[in-house]
Amino acid sequence: MPTLNGSDRPRLSLLALALALGGLLSAIPLAATAQDSPGLSQVHHFAIDAQPLSEALIEFARQSGMQVNLDPALLAGVQSNSVSGQLSGVDALQQLLRGKGIDWRLEQNVLSFEARPDSANLNLETIHVLGRTDSLYQGSERIDRTAIETFPGANGDLTTLLEMHPNVQFDTTQQSSHTPGELNPADISINGAKFYQNNFMVDGISINNDLDPAASSASRNNYNGIYDIPSNAFGVALDADLLEEVRVYDSNISAEYGRFNGGVVDAITRNPREGFHGKASVSMTRSEWTEYHLNNDEISDEEFELSSDQTYQPEFEKTTQRLMLEGMLTDTFGLIGNIVRKRSEIPVYSYDNGFQSAGDSLKREQTREINNYMLKGFWMPSEQLDLTFSLIHAPAGGQYYKANQKNSGFTIDQGGQAASLQAVWLGDNVTYTNKLSYKMVQTSRDADSNVNKQWRWSEEKNWGNPYRNGVLSNNATSIEGGMGDLEQSQTGGEYSFKAELQEFDFLGAGHRINAGLQLGYQKARYEVMEDSWTATTPYLTTDIGSTSCITASGALDSDYCSVSVNATGTAQRQYFRFLNYYRAGEIELEQTDYALFIEDDIRVGNLTLRPGLRFDGDDYMDKTTLAPRFAVSYDLFGDRTSVLSGGLNRYYGRNLFKYRLADGRESLRWRATRGISRDDTITDFSDLVNYGVDESSFRSLDIPYDDEWTIGLAQQIGNLAFDLKYVHREGRDQVVRSRARYLGLEDGDGSSSIANYYTYTNAGESRSQTVTLSVTPLQNLHFAGTQTTWQLALSWNETQSNNASYENTFDDALLADEDVYYDGSLMPYSELPTDNFNRPWTARLNTVTSIPQWNLTWSNFFRYRGSYEQIYQTTPSTIDIDGTSYDYYQNGRVRAAPTWDTRVKWEIPTGQDQALYVAVDVTNVADKVNDVLSDKGVLSYETGRQYWLEVGYSF
Repeated sequence: MPTLNGSDRPRLSLLALALALGGLLSAIPLAATAQDSPGLSQVHHFAIDAQPLSEALIEFARQSGMQVNLDPALLAGVQSNSVSGQLSGVDALQQLLRGKGIDWRLEQNVLSFEARPDSANLNLETIHVLGRTDSLYQGSERIDRTAIETFPGANGDLTTLLEMHPNVQFDTTQQSSHTPGELNPADISINGAKFYQNNFMVDGISINNDLDPAASSASRNNYNGIYDIPSNAFGVALDADLLEEVRVYDSNISAEYGRFNGGVVDAITRNPREGFHGKASVSMTRSEWTEYHLNNDEISDEEFELSSDQTYQPEFEKTTQRLMLEGMLTDTFGLIGNIVRKRSEIPVYSYDNGFQSAGDSLKREQTREINNYMLKGFWMPSEQLDLTFSLIHAPAGGQYYKANQKNSGFTIDQGGQAASLQAVWLGDNVTYTNKLSYKMVQTSRDADSNVNKQWRWSEEKNWGNPYRNGVLSNNATSIEGGMGDLEQSQTGGEYSFKAELQEFDFLGAGHRINAGLQLGYQKARYEVMEDSWTATTPYLTTDIGSTSCITASGALDSDYCSVSVNATGTAQRQYFRFLNYYRAGEIELEQTDYALFIEDDIRVGNLTLRPGLRFDGDDYMDKTTLAPRFAVSYDLFGDRTSVLSGGLNRYYGRNLFKYRLADGRESLRWRATRGISRDDTITDFSDLVNYGVDESSFRSLDIPYDDEWTIGLAQQIGNLAFDLKYVHREGRDQVVRSRARYLGLEDGDGSSSIANYYTYTNAGESRSQTVTLSVTPLQNLHFAGTQTTWQLALSWNETQSNNASYENTFDDALLADEDVYYDGSLMPYSELPTDNFNRPWTARLNTVTSIPQWNLTWSNFFRYRGSYEQIYQTTPSTIDIDGTSYDYYQNGRVRAAPTWDTRVKWEIPTGQDQALYVAVDVTNVADKVNDVLSDKGVLSYETGRQYWLEVGYSF
């Protein structure tokens, strides 16, 4: 068998700050000795297409400088995986061989390969947890497939996986014990930035929802608005089972990525494996398997059990069904298909306190659904060309009902679609990547009724509760109807081109240039789909002569007039005097955007530099931005045991479509009226009159940005790797609302807009600092036939901001950053701590233990969130000090929140490469009572212990 030597051509010996995730946390035979081999421990830029494995390993040898010993008989007919990016040799080799049934050995600096035993599919030796940094500059982490499969995440969504990441903060209300039936993933903040200013991507395609992302999270959802509906910060909610890995870029982020203030989360979907494989599974949890923790000063157990809307969910049942098929149809063409269906059923009472209506149902079943359908394939028409396509359809939504209201059902439709076609050409000196992509994201409402009528209770309108405080009341109501249909959508496409030059020498330094461009188009639309209206102000009369609903024109008005007996037994006529119409209408805008970037990885001895620039522009705000990026690392001793890193970077965010789509809504308001009548006839409605005047006026905005500086140290001590990092951010030009007069703008004309109209402005700012320490073992722990891998992550964060979202309205005092009273002293408003995403101290420990002889895997996730002071504002909202009134902010102590989540998975082999498996997830195992204090000072608790059961079959 021939021995192949790596090229002697000079190459950039980029020294890793940490041994890469895959190789060093796994127990692949002799992997621990990789640290003694420069070719495997050092980081290189790999660009290896999926191709015959023998040829891929030759290319690996060339790019890594390693020697490989190949057995043609062993490798015959086996296709490699593709490998691309800045990786250690160990990690690149791991990706190349993943799922191929082949192990590697390192003997005398020569790699050799052998077949894995038949039972390897049940041998969990290669367990990974959270990857050490992918980057020399401590700016990115990678969660690999094994970590995704073993993490006790229960819901199985993308953001739950990020609980492992020390630079990520979560919405404090997400785990509320009030709403355990919800399915939507949590909102996250990265390094103190706004939760809607991250860049969520799937295979490099942006899936951000820029329609109205601040209308997200359980604490902000508005289900009762006429013109506003709930939304999400991410446009497509993907199940973790579709993913091969998750890449999180939180600092020192490459110039390749833009349009964010926080960070980038790129979910990489799975590629098909050799052969034919599949998996089918079902998992579930329910209210009977969940411990609720309630603050009885806020709500009694009885009131909770008799809940009549989605605010409290005493009953629910969640199920998740998954099906996956994958394989190679030819030697060069493979496909993978996934279907995931998540559903939650949440029955609640129709009326408060469990009232049984005479004219309506006792209970209604609210539902939530998230469905994922994915088809992905790759084709290798030549050794140099790699084509990949993906199609994702991910509708989501839910069925809701308004409490105490008949015929009030409505469906919220969310989610969207994404499609991409990527071509990678591996040239002699340059790798070219071309990508075309399409995205559609929506947030819409489909209501059962477009007419809302607010009747007084009567024997004819008898579905409401006629009692007030246990006494029959003529003021009791029987409300019916809904709010009409709305549709919001953003649709568009993008073309991107990237060229990555192989390393070359220039002026005594090694260079690797990465450059590219991006062109995009989006159309955003807000449409009131149909006329809807409310009938209000019923006029009541018990006059003897007022017994008819005949109008003056001779028509019978049975829609807006009723003659019956009221709650106290008196004959009564009621009719509506006002019909408030919300006419159908449409607001839309188009945006064309573009970007150019270039960066150069430069190595001079032990010093590595990465200067870069990113240029962005669009015709929405008609603004251009230039974002400098600079990262540096220095290997102190040249052996990667001690590496310093740092960086200075600017990140420009996105301006959201909501700023423009808010205009014009009020002008859709019309009204029909009729006068009072005490005769046997009633007057007719007048013609419709437009009475709405727009309250918002769009103004061009600057692009919000964050300036960042970082410093870090990666230190290896024995078999442990330590990563210590400090990130400082200054956020500027953040968008908030204000009024024309506060901003010194000319008054509105009173007809097309109100005089003191609302507009958005760049008055928001923030400051944050984050310190993180990760400890990762370089070898698995072995004990009594078991093996364990783990990672410890500690973080401290402090964030101050003068706004929570773009919907915060600034008056002249806030615009001037005047003093407010908080925590016993006066301070500028901008120095207040944030009221969410604000846990200062967090410790995370993730462990995975495999017991091969029992085919058992046991995963644990321990998280300790330290106590802190939660800021809130309540009544009184002002305080007088020395004759001056100040806005008054209070704080409440939130106790430390320890949690332990665990997952046990047992596999039962049924044949070669086949197994039945059973998994049990338990979240909050110790059933700890953890506080949630709202921005109004209301205390509630997180969900207690909860069980999940999953049963599946893989082959």
